[in-house]
Amino acid sequence: MLSADRENGLPGDVSVMPAARESAVLERQAEWHRRLVDSAPDVQLQTLVEIGRHSNVLGVSDLVIRLAGSRDDSVRAAAAQTLESSVQPSQVELPALAALLSDRADGEISYWAATLLGRLGQEAVDATPALCDCLTNSSFLPARERAVWALQNIGAAASDSIPALRAVSEVAPARLQLLCREAISKIGTSVHLVAKRAA
Repeated sequence: MLSADRENGLPGDVSVMPAARESAVLERQAEWHRRLVDSAPDVQLQTLVEIGRHSNVLGVSDLVIRLAGSRDDSVRAAAAQTLESSVQPSQVELPALAALLSDRADGEISYWAATLLGRLGQEAVDATPALCDCLTNSSFLPARERAVWALQNIGAAASDSIPALRAVSEVAPARLQLLCREAISKIGTSVHLVAKRAA
């Protein structure tokens, strides 16, 4: 059985065409999407557990992040576990993830949005302004720290974030100051390397 088939829970029959496998994955993702949006907490919990049995699950990031802010403690915990172990963001989800950074009602939501944007690396460059806003305006320290991590993962493409990182590095709690300084150094180094390669 191919490892990709194992990850997606599909039969390992090599006679199954790639298009058929892709179709099955898309159907399963659509079903998960429906159950996460339209269901009672017990169905959402069951769906999160099911998603957690897979790896590199795409297409449900923003929904699972929203459930990480659920009032139901079991759903909230399962969503966090699923985000930690199974869910991967896609470029298509970037606008939704960037919008979730500004959630002021629940810091866990902005924390997870920053985490998934960080996993996108350079592909999340368009979220740089939203990450800077989270860094400077969030009242949830872990979300601010995770925004710094995401900016650092974006690298040289996030060079516009350096002024915000500098400003925060002067007034934030000690750990966040340190993280900002490290990010400035790494982003600056990346900018110099890119400039050197271009020359």
